[in-house]
Amino acid sequence: MKRKTTDELFKNLSQEKNLQNYLNANSPEFEHSSLQEELNRLLTEHGQKKADVIRLSNLDPVYAYQIFDGSKSNPARSKLLALCISMGASLKETQKILRLGHWEPLYPRSIRDSIIIYAIEHQTPVMDVNSILYDMHMELLR
Repeated sequence: MKRKTTDELFKNLSQEKNLQNYLNANSPEFEHSSLQEELNRLLTEHGQKKADVIRLSNLDPVYAYQIFDGSKSNPARSKLLALCISMGASLKETQKILRLGHWEPLYPRSIRDSIIIYAIEHQTPVMDVNSILYDMHMELLR
């Protein structure tokens, strides 16, 4: 089944007179996974071990494990980015993790976000990304 575009969903929503009809008709279009489920799915898909990803992310291990097990609500955007970079997530996968974490997607008009996008596309380790961010006086991934 072909997924509807966001524009199509907006159009359907604006034209529908009954919200429940819209929700029922478009149920397959809604994201059903949680941040925790998606992170763990990516671990499996990328053949990564949680301990290795956490070590490479330079995050506090307790905090990072709490993100993976879902006990840490609303993890910081930078922490999610560090985990995504450490597990080799694609830009599309990273954007989905940010969305599930209730954060704005990476935006190429932001210098900091551009650095992070470049790092994701070129599989740059978190330590190297932080070095670049530090040299440019920007918030580190931690």
